[in-house]
Amino acid sequence: MSVRQAHPGEVRGGFANYREKLESAREYARLEGIPWRVLVDDYDGTTHLAYSRAMADPTFLIDADGRVAFYNMWTHAPTLKRALDELLARDGRGVVAGGIDRTPHLLASFVDGYRGPRRGGRRGVLEYDLGGFGAGSLSFLGSKAKPLLAPFALRAAPRGDPLED
Repeated sequence: MSVRQAHPGEVRGGFANYREKLESAREYARLEGIPWRVLVDDYDGTTHLAYSRAMADPTFLIDADGRVAFYNMWTHAPTLKRALDELLARDGRGVVAGGIDRTPHLLASFVDGYRGPRRGGRRGVLEYDLGGFGAGSLSFLGSKAKPLLAPFALRAAPRGDPLED
């Protein structure tokens, strides 16, 4: 779900209106190769704020009854896959994987998190750096080390998954 412009800067500023927010979401899906529909919250981020005021990158797994089955505070593919597999095994209903994952998963963020701030420009990276205690610089360095770190940091399945090993 697209909530606000992540790390605005001199190249790409904050959204001026809802139309810009929609266009940005379409561009993001295209640039990242996302094959599914990307949902876009209203201009004020009402849905995002109703579910999670604090986190910028959460994932909510909603069960077949429309209730939150799992909340991944920082989107992390292996953790989300584990929760999704458990939800599917329970016919799509109920709380799964303990209901919440609060782990920041920083290595994945630093290895694959530079593209977003970079789209904003230097000010976008600086904002990320200042707001995240050096996260902009660390994500820049992580992007340079991505060929080496990606097999560990960006795995699609949890460690020990027989499909991954």
